[in-house]
Amino acid sequence: MVSGTLAHDASDASAHKLRERIKELQCLYAVARIAQHPELGLEAMLTAIVRTMPQGWQFPDELQVSLIVDDTEHGKPVNAMRTMQAPILIDKEPRGLLTVSYTDGTHTDAAELFLPEEQDLIDRLAAEVASIVERHEKREQRRKMEAHLRHNDRLMLLSELTAGIAHELNTPLGNVLGYAELLKKDEGDPARREDLQRIVDSAIIGREVVKKLMYFSCEMPSQFRLMDVHELIAGALRLVQRQCDERQVQVETRFAEALPAVRLDPVQFEQVIINLVLNAITAMPVSGKLRITTRTDAGNVHIAVADNGSGIAPDVLRKIFQPFFTTKPTGEGTGLGLSVVHGIMQGHNGTITVDSAPGQGTTFHLTFPAAA
Repeated sequence: MVSGTLAHDASDASAHKLRERIKELQCLYAVARIAQHPELGLEAMLTAIVRTMPQGWQFPDELQVSLIVDDTEHGKPVNAMRTMQAPILIDKEPRGLLTVSYTDGTHTDAAELFLPEEQDLIDRLAAEVASIVERHEKREQRRKMEAHLRHNDRLMLLSELTAGIAHELNTPLGNVLGYAELLKKDEGDPARREDLQRIVDSAIIGREVVKKLMYFSCEMPSQFRLMDVHELIAGALRLVQRQCDERQVQVETRFAEALPAVRLDPVQFEQVIINLVLNAITAMPVSGKLRITTRTDAGNVHIAVADNGSGIAPDVLRKIFQPFFTTKPTGEGTGLGLSVVHGIMQGHNGTITVDSAPGQGTTFHLTFPAAA
């Protein structure tokens, strides 16, 4: 009788082990199925895995699952002493932790809450999660790289188009300007001289647009030499003095002492300052305040151009350096100013960033490497 009981117990134990192995295999299969649907997105996939995992353990109704990847946690926070864990390793670096636990109030007659085989299960699931995260990150990197390449292709095509347009416009604009000035020189009628002056002014504006197009398409040759930044800023401010006076803009300069020289193209540098100042004048009310400051540190020269204007909305801020993007009414802006500035800064191995918020003004930060 005793031997029969032992045989029955052994049979029950074997059946229990078999059921647990089947549950573990079903859990692994379910997680593998989730991994086959990257279109769900990483967060949705990890959430689905957390919900699926309990079916692989001995007491699924009592099991709690916590999955932490980087700074994001899925499932329930662990506050129990009875836990089983496995690290999330990506490229051999710990990036998270997978934890299963039973609360202290779990009621069961089982001799052990966790089976030895369940440690292997959680290790395999942690490896699967790491693989899912790694594949997701590689897809994201590939997507960003493809978007970057498409953007570069568009910029290259745009550069070629604008260079062609600039060359086609340059000659007729020069002719219009030259003949208008000749006619004006010999014209005695004040009204006709005024009309001719309008032609001259319009041709000059057109020529400035062409110059911006040529800067954008890198058709303007650069002439780099060691320059005094303060002297160039003062010269640029003189060129926009009339616009500042018309809007009653108060211009304040705070120049650092003993600023090192910078190797740059003076014409292009003045173009940067003029564009930023004119944009600031447009954004400010009458009697606005414009401040230009300089400083140096760690082998760099920093210039800040700050206004107290209307500021820039976040959705616009992301686009301001895109070619031909403008918020001005049709006919009042080409959308080339800031893209030209951005290109000039890149050509000088410098950087340009912007801080702005609606109603709080705008500050452009320029950084140039100081001359060795």
